[in-house]
Amino acid sequence: MKENYVSSPSRTTGILKHYNITLKKIYGQNFLIDTNVLKKIANFSDLKKDDIVLEVGSGIGSLTEILLPKIKNMVCVELDKNLAKAFNDIFILHIDKKIILIREDAMKVDYDGLYREYGINKFVSNLPYNIAAPLILRILNQTDKIKDFYITIQKDIADRILAKPGDKNYNAFTVKLNYYTEFIGSFPISKNCFYPKPFVDSVTVYLKRKDNYFPEKVFKKINDTLSDDILRNNSMITNFTCNFFEFVEDCFSHRRKKLINSLILSKDYYKDIQGKIFSNLEALGFKKDVRPEQLSYEDYITLFTASSPRHYSI
Repeated sequence: MKENYVSSPSRTTGILKHYNITLKKIYGQNFLIDTNVLKKIANFSDLKKDDIVLEVGSGIGSLTEILLPKIKNMVCVELDKNLAKAFNDIFILHIDKKIILIREDAMKVDYDGLYREYGINKFVSNLPYNIAAPLILRILNQTDKIKDFYITIQKDIADRILAKPGDKNYNAFTVKLNYYTEFIGSFPISKNCFYPKPFVDSVTVYLKRKDNYFPEKVFKKINDTLSDDILRNNSMITNFTCNFFEFVEDCFSHRRKKLINSLILSKDYYKDIQGKIFSNLEALGFKKDVRPEQLSYEDYITLFTASSPRHYSI
Protein backbone atom coordinates (compact mmCIF):
# COMPACT_ATOMS: atom_id res chain seq x y z
CA MET A 1 0.00 0.00 0.00
CA LYS A 2 1.35 3.40 -0.91
CA GLU A 3 2.34 5.51 2.07
CA ASN A 4 1.15 8.86 0.72
CA TYR A 5 -2.59 8.22 1.00
CA VAL A 6 -4.24 11.01 2.96
CA SER A 7 -5.62 8.29 5.20
CA SER A 8 -2.26 6.80 6.13
CA PRO A 9 -1.66 7.50 9.86
CA SER A 10 1.60 9.36 9.27
CA ARG A 11 0.20 11.61 6.56
CA THR A 12 -3.01 12.34 8.48
CA THR A 13 -1.08 13.45 11.55
CA GLY A 14 1.38 15.35 9.36
CA ILE A 15 -1.41 17.30 7.65
CA LEU A 16 -3.05 18.13 10.97
CA LYS A 17 0.26 19.35 12.39
CA HIS A 18 1.12 21.37 9.27
CA TYR A 19 -2.20 23.23 9.32
CA ASN A 20 -2.24 23.52 13.12
CA ILE A 21 -5.56 21.65 13.30
CA THR A 22 -6.85 20.44 16.66
CA LEU A 23 -9.65 17.92 16.25
CA LYS A 24 -12.65 18.08 18.54
CA LYS A 25 -14.25 14.79 19.54
CA ILE A 26 -17.40 16.62 20.63
CA TYR A 27 -18.00 17.57 16.98
CA GLY A 28 -17.35 14.08 15.72
CA GLN A 29 -14.05 15.01 14.07
CA ASN A 30 -12.60 11.52 13.90
CA PHE A 31 -10.73 10.61 10.70
CA LEU A 32 -10.44 7.13 9.26
CA ILE A 33 -6.75 6.19 9.12
CA ASP A 34 -7.22 2.73 7.65
CA THR A 35 -7.04 2.94 3.87
CA ASN A 36 -8.26 -0.64 3.46
CA VAL A 37 -11.45 0.25 5.36
CA LEU A 38 -11.95 3.30 3.13
CA LYS A 39 -11.56 1.10 0.06
CA LYS A 40 -14.12 -1.27 1.55
CA ILE A 41 -16.54 1.64 1.95
CA ALA A 42 -15.95 2.61 -1.69
CA ASN A 43 -16.62 -0.95 -2.87
CA PHE A 44 -19.67 -1.22 -0.62
CA SER A 45 -21.02 2.01 -2.16
CA ASP A 46 -21.28 0.37 -5.60
CA LEU A 47 -19.80 3.42 -7.33
CA LYS A 48 -20.37 4.07 -11.04
CA LYS A 49 -18.42 6.30 -13.41
CA ASP A 50 -21.42 8.61 -13.85
CA ASP A 51 -22.15 8.97 -10.10
CA ILE A 52 -22.22 12.45 -8.59
CA VAL A 53 -21.57 11.95 -4.89
CA LEU A 54 -22.38 14.17 -1.92
CA GLU A 55 -19.92 13.97 0.98
CA VAL A 56 -20.64 15.82 4.23
CA GLY A 57 -17.80 16.37 6.66
CA SER A 58 -15.07 15.86 4.06
CA GLY A 59 -12.33 16.87 6.54
CA ILE A 60 -8.90 16.55 4.93
CA GLY A 61 -10.24 14.27 2.19
CA SER A 62 -9.47 10.77 3.47
CA LEU A 63 -12.63 9.34 1.91
CA THR A 64 -12.69 11.82 -0.97
CA GLU A 65 -9.34 10.56 -2.25
CA ILE A 66 -10.59 6.97 -2.45
CA LEU A 67 -13.94 7.79 -4.06
CA LEU A 68 -12.78 10.37 -6.60
CA PRO A 69 -11.19 8.09 -9.24
CA LYS A 70 -14.32 5.93 -9.37
CA ILE A 71 -16.97 8.59 -10.04
CA LYS A 72 -17.82 11.61 -12.19
CA ASN A 73 -17.95 14.40 -9.59
CA MET A 74 -18.10 15.09 -5.86
CA VAL A 75 -19.84 17.80 -3.88
CA CYS A 76 -18.07 18.13 -0.52
CA VAL A 77 -19.41 20.07 2.46
CA GLU A 78 -17.05 21.16 5.24
CA LEU A 79 -17.64 23.87 7.83
CA ASP A 80 -14.26 23.96 9.62
CA LYS A 81 -12.17 26.62 7.90
CA ASN A 82 -8.83 24.98 8.75
CA LEU A 83 -9.93 21.59 7.46
CA ALA A 84 -11.37 23.22 4.34
CA LYS A 85 -8.05 25.02 3.75
CA ALA A 86 -6.13 21.74 4.00
CA PHE A 87 -8.67 19.99 1.76
CA ASN A 88 -8.46 22.74 -0.84
CA ASP A 89 -4.66 22.56 -0.92
CA ILE A 90 -4.59 18.76 -1.15
CA PHE A 91 -7.12 18.61 -4.00
CA ILE A 92 -6.26 21.92 -5.69
CA LEU A 93 -6.05 20.27 -9.14
CA HIS A 94 -9.63 19.00 -8.81
CA ILE A 95 -11.33 21.92 -7.06
CA ASP A 96 -14.07 23.51 -9.21
CA LYS A 97 -13.51 20.79 -11.79
CA LYS A 98 -14.22 17.35 -10.39
CA ILE A 99 -14.75 18.55 -6.80
CA ILE A 100 -17.09 21.28 -5.59
CA LEU A 101 -16.12 22.34 -2.07
CA ILE A 102 -18.88 24.05 -0.08
CA ARG A 103 -17.85 25.78 3.13
CA GLU A 104 -21.13 25.79 5.04
CA ASP A 105 -22.86 24.35 8.06
CA ALA A 106 -24.28 21.04 6.82
CA MET A 107 -27.43 21.65 8.86
CA LYS A 108 -28.12 24.85 6.93
CA VAL A 109 -27.42 23.61 3.39
CA ASP A 110 -30.30 23.46 0.89
CA TYR A 111 -29.93 19.87 -0.37
CA ASP A 112 -32.68 20.14 -2.94
CA GLY A 113 -30.81 23.15 -4.31
CA LEU A 114 -27.58 21.14 -4.40
CA TYR A 115 -29.33 18.37 -6.30
CA ARG A 116 -30.79 20.80 -8.82
CA GLU A 117 -27.43 22.50 -9.38
CA TYR A 118 -25.16 19.45 -9.50
CA GLY A 119 -27.35 16.40 -10.11
CA ILE A 120 -26.25 14.50 -6.99
CA ASN A 121 -27.52 10.93 -6.96
CA LYS A 122 -25.61 9.29 -4.11
CA PHE A 123 -24.64 10.19 -0.53
CA VAL A 124 -21.40 8.66 0.77
CA SER A 125 -20.02 10.09 4.01
CA ASN A 126 -18.25 9.45 7.26
CA LEU A 127 -20.67 11.64 9.16
CA PRO A 128 -19.76 14.00 12.01
CA TYR A 129 -21.17 12.34 15.10
CA ASN A 130 -22.93 15.39 16.52
CA ILE A 131 -25.19 15.95 13.50
CA ALA A 132 -25.52 12.49 11.97
CA ALA A 133 -29.14 11.67 12.87
CA PRO A 134 -30.74 15.07 12.15
CA LEU A 135 -28.65 15.51 9.00
CA ILE A 136 -29.86 12.24 7.47
CA LEU A 137 -33.47 13.26 8.07
CA ARG A 138 -32.82 16.77 6.73
CA ILE A 139 -31.52 15.47 3.41
CA LEU A 140 -34.34 12.93 3.11
CA ASN A 141 -36.89 15.63 3.86
CA GLN A 142 -35.49 18.18 1.43
CA THR A 143 -35.03 16.05 -1.69
CA ASP A 144 -36.32 12.73 -2.99
CA LYS A 145 -33.69 12.63 -5.76
CA ILE A 146 -30.80 11.27 -3.70
CA LYS A 147 -31.69 7.60 -3.57
CA ASP A 148 -28.69 5.79 -2.06
CA PHE A 149 -27.20 6.60 1.35
CA TYR A 150 -23.91 4.95 2.33
CA ILE A 151 -23.18 6.44 5.73
CA THR A 152 -20.50 5.69 8.30
CA ILE A 153 -21.83 6.48 11.75
CA GLN A 154 -21.02 5.62 15.33
CA LYS A 155 -22.53 2.38 16.57
CA ASP A 156 -25.11 3.93 18.89
CA ILE A 157 -26.73 5.77 15.98
CA ALA A 158 -26.56 2.65 13.83
CA ASP A 159 -28.26 0.72 16.63
CA ARG A 160 -31.18 3.18 16.45
CA ILE A 161 -31.37 2.84 12.66
CA LEU A 162 -31.36 -0.96 12.80
CA ALA A 163 -33.61 -1.35 15.86
CA LYS A 164 -36.78 -3.42 15.68
CA PRO A 165 -39.99 -2.86 17.68
CA GLY A 166 -39.36 -3.84 21.27
CA ASP A 167 -35.62 -3.11 21.14
CA LYS A 168 -34.22 -0.67 23.69
CA ASN A 169 -32.79 1.49 20.88
CA TYR A 170 -36.09 1.74 18.98
CA ASN A 171 -37.28 5.36 19.06
CA ALA A 172 -38.83 8.20 17.06
CA PHE A 173 -35.76 8.49 14.83
CA THR A 174 -36.12 4.81 13.90
CA VAL A 175 -39.75 5.27 12.88
CA LYS A 176 -38.98 8.41 10.86
CA LEU A 177 -36.14 6.73 9.02
CA ASN A 178 -38.37 3.74 8.23
CA TYR A 179 -40.82 6.20 6.72
CA TYR A 180 -38.25 7.32 4.14
CA THR A 181 -35.87 4.38 3.66
CA GLU A 182 -35.29 0.68 3.79
CA PHE A 183 -32.17 -0.90 5.27
CA ILE A 184 -30.10 -2.86 2.72
CA GLY A 185 -26.85 -3.81 4.49
CA SER A 186 -24.00 -2.80 6.79
CA PHE A 187 -20.58 -3.71 8.14
CA PRO A 188 -18.75 -2.77 11.37
CA ILE A 189 -15.62 -0.64 11.72
CA SER A 190 -13.42 -0.77 14.80
CA LYS A 191 -12.81 2.44 16.73
CA ASN A 192 -9.09 1.64 16.32
CA CYS A 193 -9.38 2.64 12.65
CA PHE A 194 -9.99 6.29 13.57
CA TYR A 195 -7.85 9.20 14.72
CA PRO A 196 -8.40 10.39 17.34
CA LYS A 197 -9.87 7.11 18.56
CA PRO A 198 -13.53 7.57 19.53
CA PHE A 199 -15.17 5.88 22.50
CA VAL A 200 -17.25 3.47 20.42
CA ASP A 201 -17.02 1.47 17.20
CA SER A 202 -18.67 2.61 13.97
CA VAL A 203 -20.87 1.02 11.31
CA THR A 204 -21.21 1.71 7.60
CA VAL A 205 -24.87 1.42 6.65
CA TYR A 206 -26.61 1.36 3.27
CA LEU A 207 -30.08 2.91 3.28
CA LYS A 208 -32.13 3.07 0.09
CA ARG A 209 -34.85 5.64 -0.30
CA LYS A 210 -38.31 4.20 -0.85
CA ASP A 211 -40.12 5.10 -4.05
CA ASN A 212 -43.27 5.61 -1.98
CA TYR A 213 -43.10 6.75 1.63
CA PHE A 214 -46.35 5.05 2.53
CA PRO A 215 -47.06 1.32 2.80
CA GLU A 216 -49.98 1.32 0.37
CA LYS A 217 -51.46 -1.88 1.76
CA VAL A 218 -51.91 -0.02 5.05
CA PHE A 219 -53.47 3.01 3.42
CA LYS A 220 -55.82 0.97 1.28
CA LYS A 221 -57.31 -0.53 4.42
CA ILE A 222 -58.05 2.94 5.72
CA ASN A 223 -59.20 5.08 2.84
CA ASP A 224 -58.57 4.48 -0.87
CA THR A 225 -59.23 8.09 -1.81
CA LEU A 226 -56.92 9.41 0.90
CA SER A 227 -53.99 7.22 -0.11
CA ASP A 228 -54.39 8.03 -3.81
CA ASP A 229 -54.62 11.77 -3.11
CA ILE A 230 -51.56 11.85 -0.86
CA LEU A 231 -49.43 9.77 -3.20
CA ARG A 232 -50.19 12.17 -6.07
CA ASN A 233 -50.01 15.49 -4.26
CA ASN A 234 -46.62 16.88 -3.17
CA SER A 235 -48.09 19.50 -0.84
CA MET A 236 -50.20 16.83 0.87
CA ILE A 237 -47.11 14.63 1.23
CA THR A 238 -45.23 17.50 2.90
CA ASN A 239 -48.15 18.28 5.19
CA PHE A 240 -48.71 14.63 6.05
CA THR A 241 -45.01 14.05 6.77
CA CYS A 242 -44.80 17.03 9.11
CA ASN A 243 -47.92 16.03 11.05
CA PHE A 244 -47.00 12.35 11.18
CA PHE A 245 -43.51 13.12 12.50
CA GLU A 246 -45.01 15.41 15.13
CA PHE A 247 -47.33 12.59 16.21
CA VAL A 248 -44.42 10.14 16.44
CA GLU A 249 -42.42 12.63 18.52
CA ASP A 250 -45.41 13.02 20.84
CA CYS A 251 -45.67 9.25 21.24
CA PHE A 252 -42.02 8.99 22.28
CA SER A 253 -41.81 12.27 24.22
CA HIS A 254 -42.04 10.51 27.60
CA ARG A 255 -40.18 7.29 26.86
CA ARG A 256 -40.78 5.55 30.19
CA LYS A 257 -44.53 6.07 30.05
CA LYS A 258 -47.33 4.29 28.24
CA LEU A 259 -48.02 5.57 24.74
CA ILE A 260 -51.36 7.15 25.62
CA ASN A 261 -49.91 8.91 28.67
CA SER A 262 -47.04 10.25 26.58
CA LEU A 263 -49.53 11.67 24.08
CA ILE A 264 -51.73 13.28 26.73
CA LEU A 265 -48.72 14.84 28.46
CA SER A 266 -47.58 16.24 25.10
CA LYS A 267 -50.82 17.90 23.93
CA ASP A 268 -54.19 18.41 25.56
CA TYR A 269 -56.20 17.52 22.46
CA TYR A 270 -55.16 13.87 22.76
CA LYS A 271 -57.39 13.70 25.85
CA ASP A 272 -60.41 14.32 23.66
CA ILE A 273 -59.60 11.46 21.28
CA GLN A 274 -58.12 8.93 23.66
CA GLY A 275 -61.15 6.68 23.24
CA LYS A 276 -60.53 6.63 19.50
CA ILE A 277 -56.83 5.94 20.06
CA PHE A 278 -57.68 3.02 22.37
CA SER A 279 -60.05 1.48 19.83
CA ASN A 280 -57.50 1.86 17.05
CA LEU A 281 -54.76 0.32 19.21
CA GLU A 282 -57.08 -2.60 19.95
CA ALA A 283 -57.73 -3.02 16.21
CA LEU A 284 -53.96 -3.28 15.76
CA GLY A 285 -53.75 -5.97 18.43
CA PHE A 286 -52.39 -3.83 21.28
CA LYS A 287 -53.63 -3.24 24.82
CA LYS A 288 -54.26 0.19 26.32
CA ASP A 289 -51.02 0.07 28.28
CA VAL A 290 -48.81 -0.46 25.21
CA ARG A 291 -45.52 1.44 25.20
CA PRO A 292 -44.32 3.46 22.19
CA GLU A 293 -41.36 1.21 21.38
CA GLN A 294 -43.71 -1.76 20.78
CA LEU A 295 -45.37 -0.38 17.61
CA SER A 296 -43.87 -0.89 14.15
CA TYR A 297 -43.62 1.83 11.53
CA GLU A 298 -46.71 0.40 9.80
CA ASP A 299 -48.57 0.45 13.12
CA TYR A 300 -47.70 4.13 13.59
CA ILE A 301 -48.89 5.07 10.10
CA THR A 302 -52.17 3.23 10.68
CA LEU A 303 -52.69 4.64 14.17
CA PHE A 304 -51.96 8.21 13.10
CA THR A 305 -54.15 8.11 10.01
CA ALA A 306 -57.07 6.50 11.82
CA SER A 307 -56.80 8.60 15.00
CA SER A 308 -55.74 12.03 13.80
CA PRO A 309 -58.18 14.88 14.54
CA ARG A 310 -56.86 16.47 11.35
CA HIS A 311 -58.21 15.75 7.87
CA TYR A 312 -56.48 12.36 7.58
CA SER A 313 -59.06 10.61 9.74
CA ILE A 314 -61.67 8.34 8.19
